[in-house]
Amino acid sequence: MPSAAIDACCMIDLLASGHAEVVLRAGPFSWQLPTAVQGEVRYVRQHDPAHPGQMVKVAADLSGLIASGVLTVCSPKDRQELERFTHYATVFRSDGEAMCLALAERRGWVVATDDRKAIRVARQAGLTVASSPALVKKWAAATAPSQAVLKKALQDIEVLAQFKPNPSMPEYKWWNNQLGKSGP
Repeated sequence: MPSAAIDACCMIDLLASGHAEVVLRAGPFSWQLPTAVQGEVRYVRQHDPAHPGQMVKVAADLSGLIASGVLTVCSPKDRQELERFTHYATVFRSDGEAMCLALAERRGWVVATDDRKAIRVARQAGLTVASSPALVKKWAAATAPSQAVLKKALQDIEVLAQFKPNPSMPEYKWWNNQLGKSGP
């Protein structure tokens, strides 16, 4: 099974879906969590049960995903990886994106990100990129959740993680179809 380094934006989107573990398990990857990403995924938004229609910010807890082996924590191990990390740190404001790309490049991994700049830079470096929409679509195909469950997961990603696929993403039309939306 190929490995993929997951970025903070993608991890937060999957956590917001309420189905992060099953989405990650449905994917065709062995999931690697760079330490810089682990440090960036500090909070997630959730629906406030005491105040319907409102959200609360809660601490993100990745410990279950790590303990179960869904995520494996990783970091640069040698000089070449540290050099690539330093290189990418000059390109991005986020150490998480920089570490994801550095490790993916040096170890031959896929990069899971939704950040447009990270996608562009990764592709320019010859890396394969996976996105939250692609991972959610794979989960939906593999596990066939009810339309209501799938729609709520997508809505929660949009509302809680504040992410909507860009029209240039291959899954854009599929995503909007699942939500009952028409084009841009």
